[in-house]
Amino acid sequence: MLAAFLGASLCVRAETCAGPSPLEARLKAHPTVDAYVELGKWFTDHHKPGCAAGAIESALKLEPDAPGLLYLQGLSLCSAGRTQEALIPLRRSIDLDPAEAQTHIVLGAAYVTLGRDQEALLEWEAALKIEPASKKALDGLAKSLIAIGDYGTVISRLRSAARDLSLTLDLASAYRKADMFDDAARTLTEALKSYPESDELTGALVSLDMHLSHFEAAQSLAEKLAARKPKDIEAQRIYLQTVVSHGDSRVAAPLGRKLLAMAPHDADFLYLNGILERQAGDFAAARKHLEEAVALNPNFANSHYNLGVVLAALKDAAGAKEQFKRAIELGAMEPEVRFELAKVLRALGETAEAQEQLKLYKQRLKEESDQSLAILKSTEAEEAVKVGDNRKAAELFREASAALPQNPALAYRLALVLHALGDAAGERSALEQSIKADAEFALARYQLGYLDSREGGLAAAEEQFRAAVKSAPNFTQAWVALAATLALETRTQEANDALDRALALEPQNASALGLREKLASAQGLR
Repeated sequence: MLAAFLGASLCVRAETCAGPSPLEARLKAHPTVDAYVELGKWFTDHHKPGCAAGAIESALKLEPDAPGLLYLQGLSLCSAGRTQEALIPLRRSIDLDPAEAQTHIVLGAAYVTLGRDQEALLEWEAALKIEPASKKALDGLAKSLIAIGDYGTVISRLRSAARDLSLTLDLASAYRKADMFDDAARTLTEALKSYPESDELTGALVSLDMHLSHFEAAQSLAEKLAARKPKDIEAQRIYLQTVVSHGDSRVAAPLGRKLLAMAPHDADFLYLNGILERQAGDFAAARKHLEEAVALNPNFANSHYNLGVVLAALKDAAGAKEQFKRAIELGAMEPEVRFELAKVLRALGETAEAQEQLKLYKQRLKEESDQSLAILKSTEAEEAVKVGDNRKAAELFREASAALPQNPALAYRLALVLHALGDAAGERSALEQSIKADAEFALARYQLGYLDSREGGLAAAEEQFRAAVKSAPNFTQAWVALAATLALETRTQEANDALDRALALEPQNASALGLREKLASAQGLR
């Protein structure tokens, strides 16, 4: 029954919450938890996640502290697109039953949806403590680490792990982002022996070849896939994307028209045909197809950028300006977007704003250079850590962090290496840099609290541990550390309250149980 909720649609529309008549009649005559759960499942099966959440909410009125119902409510709210609301029942479910790995996984996914990957990391790790072989949790962990730029840890965790298709793609992605291109290619090539029909693996390898300017290899691979699977729209999509990127208009143009005829409302095919028409100078056709692509998928920055280029070519500077700005709002980071925007602003006589965009263009060029340097140095640093050369690792992490001072994960990794070297002053400086970059980075807060506590600064330590559990309420060790700090301040009741939270999360946590024993003994209770 629970599995049915996992497949709930994330597309939300106004819903009429009327279930099947016999079930509604049964609930009206005698409402029970099981009947409400059955109604929730029915709503889920009929793509009404908001109604499913309402049914589970009714069940919770009958059993408010049932962790399974709280989990279902959180899951239904996530499926209904009400992710922020889902956090409360999911956290409460974990408080009541911290040993249920699936709840940690759903909460982790909710944090990811909200862009809170740092907090998601704790949930993935919690799930893996309960189910060490959970590939779903490991996949979530890898993706969150990649999202925060910690590619080295992904490589370390996955390189020798038993991997399924998703984990293999995660590892290859980490290798690629770390500029370890040979390893990425080897990982994908080996995996294709086990999953020869995988469009995702082939697409990833084609994309890697294109990134490395191995155009012939990429096109050959994509062409073979398309020939082998002529009716597979995704295989054809990969081939079209490849030949367009390669600039092979001789093949791309007829293929693009053929696929668009097969799927005239496919946003990708409209976009790719628009690019081909723009390159051929057929701006009127390009405009039509790119406008259709934007209407179908308004959140794809590249469509807006290319439409802007076309409108600029058609002397519609105002329209081009709107498209370039929309691309930037959607996260387009390529320097040329700023450059093209500067050109149309100048055409519109907006000279000051054009100069500002040129300044941002140059700044973005530098950022790309700094990011490449940071990735290279941090990857080398992780290799140094593996062979036990922490001094070299510290030097490399320091260079990486200097290149990207706003990346909290790099500063935190530097702090951990300095901790291993016994450099407390350097560790503190790195942790403070990490928190400056992200005030809600719970792991850095925890480590800084540990330093404060070791140096006798109990008030400062308490502040850091409280900040850690506020950012990450399921961070068990932070609750234990807070309890220990409060105990040292002779605030016994508050210490026991913090231990209650820790033991609710991990009933067998040795540190929490040991501290509880000491507090009980000190109070003469044992």
